[in-house]
Amino acid sequence: MEPGENKRPWVWTAPDIGARTDWQYTFTSSDLTEIEGALESSKRTGKRAGARLDTLEREHFPLPKLSAALANIAACLSDGPGIGLLRGLPLTRYERTDIERIFCGIGTYLGTSVSQSARGDRLGRVMDIGEPGRYYTVGGALEMHMDPTDIVGLLCLRKAVSGGESRVASAVAVHDTIGAERPDLLRCLTTGFYYSSASRDRVAGDVAVSPERIPVFSEVGGTVACFYLPISVRTAERHGKTLSSIEHDALAIVDEIASRPSHCLEMDLQPGDIQLLNNRRILHGRNDYTDASSMDEKREMLRLWLMASEWPPRPDRWNFHGVADRAAGGIPAGTR
Repeated sequence: MEPGENKRPWVWTAPDIGARTDWQYTFTSSDLTEIEGALESSKRTGKRAGARLDTLEREHFPLPKLSAALANIAACLSDGPGIGLLRGLPLTRYERTDIERIFCGIGTYLGTSVSQSARGDRLGRVMDIGEPGRYYTVGGALEMHMDPTDIVGLLCLRKAVSGGESRVASAVAVHDTIGAERPDLLRCLTTGFYYSSASRDRVAGDVAVSPERIPVFSEVGGTVACFYLPISVRTAERHGKTLSSIEHDALAIVDEIASRPSHCLEMDLQPGDIQLLNNRRILHGRNDYTDASSMDEKREMLRLWLMASEWPPRPDRWNFHGVADRAAGGIPAGTR
């Protein structure tokens, strides 16, 4: 390692990362030609394989030249700042089903898609449909959190009338700041919390509450990693795992520090942008927004949850549902 080289590139400030472009890539005209060829190829393959997006593999979506850029983005996620941005997918060229296929096809170069709820939705729809208890089916502001999978990808289809910017922060930078300012709360966070999922996301055999506390910050693969889903901590409270005053303070300080201008990068995603985040090292949230009244015009994004087989194994306790979808991640489709 060269002198002065950042040994922890995933620790950054918002002004620093906002001034950099090494984690961003804009599709070129030749990239789009290759994507369209892969789209048609996957459709032909899909007819033989049942045309299901959740069975789409990298070999079905050939991107021989663009794959190099996607490999660079994958390296940004695993060993760099933990964020990636792909820009310039011209949505107006494609039917909705083709957009979904393109997104899933690109996703195969980054990981294995897994189900996001007991519905078995491996391609999620982030939109205010008035379904409380989930982060991706309600509108308004979202607290800082992470998703229980290795990578989350968002493809922006439509923006809000105003607001709704994505907010991201380095979880390890937040960890370091808490340690400097409130070491007592950091000890609480490293002890962790009990977690529980909504009953509708549990299949037969699932546990109502995690059998042990899950640390917010712990060591995985030799570095600090984060696991933070406050909505599931609050759900566990309803099952008798009441939070103490200091535990409430510990939850609050994560959101407060991650939301500071020094830590929080706001990303105003445009239609056709694909945001990619490492869920072990990046916290994300959302600004409040004004939405359209018509369902056809509401803010909408597509979401992928991806598992990265090359990354260090996730701690078993992170799968607090008790069971998982394929690739040891996600929430399997319900059986009851």
